[in-house]
Amino acid sequence: MKKIYVLHEYGAKSHYRALKYLCEKNNIQLKYREFRIFRDLAKSIFRMDKKLFFKQFKNIFFLINLIFSKNKKVVLGIAPYDFRLKFLKFVLRNHKIFYHTSWNIWDKSFYPKKLFVNEKLISFWEDFLKNDVLHIFAVSNSAKKELIKNLKIDNSRITVVYHSFDDKIFKFDRKKREKTEKFRFLYVGRLTEQKGISEILDYFSFHKENPLTLVGNGVLTEKVKRYAEDFDNINYLGFVSDQRKLAEIYNCHDFLLLNSKKIGCWEELFGIVIIEAMACGVVPIATNHAGPREIITNEKDGFLTDENEFIKKVDEITKKFVYDKYKEIQNNAVEKAKKFTVREISKKWGKILEEA
Repeated sequence: MKKIYVLHEYGAKSHYRALKYLCEKNNIQLKYREFRIFRDLAKSIFRMDKKLFFKQFKNIFFLINLIFSKNKKVVLGIAPYDFRLKFLKFVLRNHKIFYHTSWNIWDKSFYPKKLFVNEKLISFWEDFLKNDVLHIFAVSNSAKKELIKNLKIDNSRITVVYHSFDDKIFKFDRKKREKTEKFRFLYVGRLTEQKGISEILDYFSFHKENPLTLVGNGVLTEKVKRYAEDFDNINYLGFVSDQRKLAEIYNCHDFLLLNSKKIGCWEELFGIVIIEAMACGVVPIATNHAGPREIITNEKDGFLTDENEFIKKVDEITKKFVYDKYKEIQNNAVEKAKKFTVREISKKWGKILEEA
């Protein structure tokens, strides 16, 4: 059976749902391997985690095998200007490489991996993307435009493949969405200041008539727990990995909150939670960052706000928003989400099958 390999720092299987769908449809095995070996090996020993320990030997064997084999199709997910590309380029030199990225800043002003970065490494990266990679799959149009503008990569060598969701799991359950007196709000994601969690908690602690549910974990977990204990309208469900359970949670709420804050040049990129929520009839309210902006059409299928206007928009909705208007936007959100199903996005990955 033919195989395609995803070689990623930490796996990120949720980013490749549509590729998996495409592979299954064409009788191709999709295999996941990771290159963050030494850190995870140390973690496995410290935690006495046998599963993680033996997983690293599988990753090591795969990398060694790459050196002595050829013509494997490998989708590489690695952050811009990561120095480990020098090693990976060596082991991948006889294989067909496809680069997958969500990064949308390619003017060298900001990059996530700063260790050992210099002009020589940047030049090495640019040469790799131009000459060694067969095709680039970008998660957003903004990422594609940046690559074309700053690295002068030909438009035909980049395909936009948005993240996707399984519409057999994430779907609108109208039976659970009867009209309620108060709109129900939901946050799903990392519990950090970067996500504007403190602002959200403060608002709903003063507006006890509006229900708020939070799902996820992070450095602010203990703070969220305290608010949930002190205020009856705030509910914390912890981290939820079960997709079906998450779909049920979406279907019990009306609005999704994404109050992300720009830090330096970073901004919110393409959010899977947004398309999952919209598919379940949850209307998103998000700060006007690059990712949400590619998904949401403001006041048609969701809301985009400036960072300093986010809480004001939530307040306006809790006090003035009429149910009939909400239903219209909700229906539009469900329709918009259909663009991001695994079936639709799998078509965008088709280029990987065309390469001999």
